[in-house]
Amino acid sequence: MSIRIFLGLLTFLFCKGNVIPGQDPKNVPNLFNLPGMLVNNRSDIVLMEGDIALSKHTDRTAYIQSPKWPNGIVPIEFDGAFTEEQKNVIIGAMTTISQNTNDCIRFVWRNNNPAWLRIHSGQGCWSYMGKTVSSGQQDLSLQIPGCVHHSVALHEFLHALGFAHEHTRPDRDTYVRVYYENIEPSQTFAFDKFPSNQVNTFNQAYDYGSIMHYRNDAFSINGRPTVKPILAGYENWESYMGRGDKMSAQDIQKLKTYYGCP
Repeated sequence: MSIRIFLGLLTFLFCKGNVIPGQDPKNVPNLFNLPGMLVNNRSDIVLMEGDIALSKHTDRTAYIQSPKWPNGIVPIEFDGAFTEEQKNVIIGAMTTISQNTNDCIRFVWRNNNPAWLRIHSGQGCWSYMGKTVSSGQQDLSLQIPGCVHHSVALHEFLHALGFAHEHTRPDRDTYVRVYYENIEPSQTFAFDKFPSNQVNTFNQAYDYGSIMHYRNDAFSINGRPTVKPILAGYENWESYMGRGDKMSAQDIQKLKTYYGCP
């Protein structure tokens, strides 16, 4: 059975919250404050901004130039750690992306494809940015159990498709204030902006509702906000940032624009 057909058969599983039984769909997990989730013990990578993997020999700016997956087709495989129930949650995130791009972006089984995305339960929730290998496997980690959630999987798949965090936009200071005094000292780099010549905003306005936005308390050292909206009329978005369980309309439009979808 092809993954495309499999995704269609699973769609009905994901209309009531997209969570494993026992998880409260009202409590979308904080990707950046999951106990034990962001420790990286691998010797060959570093985690930038908490969940973006880079080779230890790669400059921070290099990932923004990572190529797209050709023709929007992403070959995938699961490692053996996931139960069928957990796979269904992750596949639900892939279904969401495919459906919202009218199958312009598709996830297929690895089969004989020379390069593929290996979804595994590693140390934390993280992904490389865009397609970083010409052959062999590219890892995406969804650690069991905390990372196996629809919204977390969506976030990491969008990284794998080539997207950065919304708050790293070069124009972000017009829309949010970052409270460095409340950030874990070792994580202040996660709030660095990209220069305008290194990131593409696709002519979209700043998106407080993006699945790629940090929560207001991401990497907080004291429980106080680390990032807050400052644009007039959007102050109430503070409690919603980074807590959504679906892609925003702008997330979808950016995906379509980037991959040349009709």
